[in-house]
Formats: sequence, structure tokens, C-alpha cells
Amino acid sequence: MRYLISFFVVVFLNATIIDDYKKGFYENICNLNNIQKYIKNEKILSLVGISCVRSDRLFLLPLIYRNLKKTKKARINSIYFQTIYMQKRLLYSYFFDNLDLKNFDLPLTDYILSIVFDKIKNKKFKKENGIYVIKLNDKILKLYKEKDKLILETFKKNKLIKRRWFR
Repeated sequence: MRYLISFFVVVFLNATIIDDYKKGFYENICNLNNIQKYIKNEKILSLVGISCVRSDRLFLLPLIYRNLKKTKKARINSIYFQTIYMQKRLLYSYFFDNLDLKNFDLPLTDYILSIVFDKIKNKKFKKENGIYVIKLNDKILKLYKEKDKLILETFKKNKLIKRRWFR
């Protein structure tokens, strides 16, 4: 009977994460508790990782990608998370340590910071008073440093629609 209860609890918890994911509640999913709880379940751990990317909580990615190694799909997800995390770290070093990005060839992903990395690496931006301005379709991205943070603002029709920060 105890095993039956455990099974239903596991199924319920997985269903909750999947439901939250479908509803776009990525911040509810991306947390240390879920990483620790699902460390051996690569499918759920991958969902947690994607939720961390979508909620801009990239600092948790190393705890996830190092545990995705048993299946081909998990290893591909691991590479995706590592790429985004590395691009974040390289951009941070570019802004705070004057690191030259020209020798770093990393895959381009669909994540905004990956796109920014590619634009800055390839010098496809304008610099205005220490702010890097990148045109992206109908949006304008502004990237700059503020104290110990890297700030990324997204504008559409001159209106701020999203502000992210990274360390």
C-alpha cells in the first residue's frame, strides 16, 4: 500500500509540473527544490531547465545540465543549457573584463541572450553612451552594465516591454 501511495504522489507531482509548464508558470517550476527532487528524472529535469531559461533564472542551469547525461535527448538538452549559460558568462566578461568574443564560436539558440551574444560577437550593434543597441525585427534591445549586473531591456515602439538582469 505504501508503494501505491508513493506512485500516486510521484504521478501527481509530475502532473503538477507539466500542468504549470503548459500554463507558462515557469517561475513556479524553476527552483532548487524541483532540481533536487527530479535529479534522476531527465525528462522532468529538462522541463525544469527549460523553465529556468524561460524565466531567465540561468544561475540554476549548471545544477541541471551536469545531470543530463543518460539519454541522447537529455544530452542535447544539456548542451542547450550549457550554451546559454556560457554565453551569459562570456557576455558578462565582455562587459566587465573587456574579454574579446571574436574567438568564441558557440551555437545560436532561440534564447534572447544567445541572439545578443551573436550580435555583439559579430559587431552588429550601435553603442550609445555605454549602452549597446541592437535592432531585432520590430524590437530594440539595449544592453548595459549596472553595478555588478548586466541589464537587457527590450523595447517595442519605444515602449519598454521587458527588463532582465544577469549576474
